[in-house]
Amino acid sequence: MSILPPGDYRLTVPAAVTWTVSLLILLGPPLPAWALPVVGGVTVAAGAIAVRCGWVAWAAVSLVVVAGGMVAVTAAALAVRDEVRSSHPLSSVDGKARISGVIRDDAVALGPASASRVAVRVDVDVVSGRDAVSGAAELTGPMSHWAELVPGQRFSVVARVSPPRRGELLVARLSAVSQPDLHGRPPPHQRIATVVRERLQYLSARGLGPDAAGLLPGLVIGDTSGLGSEVREDFRAAGLTHLVAVSGSNFAIVIGAAVMAVRMLGATPRVTVVVGMVMVVCFVILVRPSPSVLRAAMMGMIALLALWGSRRAQALPALGAATVVGLLWWPELATEPGFALSVIATGGLVLWSAAMRDRLRGWRVPPGIAELVAMALTAQLVTAPVVALLSGRFTIVGVLANVAVAPVVGLIGIVGTAAAIVGALGPPDGIGAMCAELMIRALAPELWWMLGCARVLGGQSWSTVPVPSGVAGAAMVAAVTMFFLLAITVFTRAIGDACGGGGSVAGFWHHGRRD
Repeated sequence: MSILPPGDYRLTVPAAVTWTVSLLILLGPPLPAWALPVVGGVTVAAGAIAVRCGWVAWAAVSLVVVAGGMVAVTAAALAVRDEVRSSHPLSSVDGKARISGVIRDDAVALGPASASRVAVRVDVDVVSGRDAVSGAAELTGPMSHWAELVPGQRFSVVARVSPPRRGELLVARLSAVSQPDLHGRPPPHQRIATVVRERLQYLSARGLGPDAAGLLPGLVIGDTSGLGSEVREDFRAAGLTHLVAVSGSNFAIVIGAAVMAVRMLGATPRVTVVVGMVMVVCFVILVRPSPSVLRAAMMGMIALLALWGSRRAQALPALGAATVVGLLWWPELATEPGFALSVIATGGLVLWSAAMRDRLRGWRVPPGIAELVAMALTAQLVTAPVVALLSGRFTIVGVLANVAVAPVVGLIGIVGTAAAIVGALGPPDGIGAMCAELMIRALAPELWWMLGCARVLGGQSWSTVPVPSGVAGAAMVAAVTMFFLLAITVFTRAIGDACGGGGSVAGFWHHGRRD
């Protein structure tokens, strides 16, 4: 019996083909620009002719035709991106040039803090006084000049130009050799977002201890600038690093809370949808609209569908559609580990979290805790092989750590986000800041628990073990994961037999299904 529950898997093929073709073009051997679009187009034409002439039935060739169409579309989209990149003025610059553009994301420190250099994504639209089509580039420079610049800020600077690395769709890599000249101010929404972020940092430092003050902004808005090196290492070893990065779960928790609150007030489904969309937009602005954040927003909305058992059949096609759209709009996501982990984790939630949640409820676990534990356990199990493939390490305590902190993650996300918004109202010592500080102080026990779990579980020498890198390590971890699932199934069957309800592998995964 298949471990996959029934569902609509039709968009799985387009998503897999789009991903594979993107990886092949970005990382594979050089191919003529026309090769893949022609192959895909010929495949579609041959399939259409065969069906039209009655040689084969559509059901027999539908997957091949769809795959061929996605090959052509994906390759054509990447060819257009490559043409825009090669025609950008920066692609022909050798040496230095004065460029003008717009900051697109927060600066990221390069190496240890003592290095004092940061990297920041920019859109360049003027090169040596010549206007150009906006092109994405990565600029590095001194932390003192670039770390505080807000997304949306226009600037100009003299920079040394280098070609992008293999697999990147940037027009160039830039190294600043002068101080930036700033032009105008960032847009209002980015200024508001900056105030909210800075106020959350300030109030966290005022109301919490050093470790908790650095952790809260990371959990709420993905700002890890204040996170200590020891805490980072403990979180990594315990398999909790995903909690301090903006992910689909962040969106699911915050938006889900807003949607439930609106529904409890008696709002119609149409109003609820509008509120959910507004929350998504506002949260994206708050945590910065980088491709990874926009990807997380898509995955978060899908995760919300997964929590509603009656809509899981719709969530799986939504995941496929989001994957296709994300890869066509940002082909670089195909090479990002975070994208792979997001898709796999979300797929696991869509397919199995509702069944696991219902089983936990059957064991009389409170509904809210069952929801969080099911999400944490499912995501950890399905992503463990990918983490091993990418890092060559397996976190022994990952499942335990994620289950241990699951009851407090949602509370920290909801209360922390509310505190960030309330705290930005008025001056730093005003009534809004005072209320926000009280909310932040109320989260001290939950943050203490999370830090303690990371320290106790991740601080052991045996918390992580090295595994063979690459496919061999992934296969080994997948085998361990399957053994763990089998142990759970055997335990479940024993419980079911004791209660007179039977129990099987299918029963564990499909219990309570309402598709």
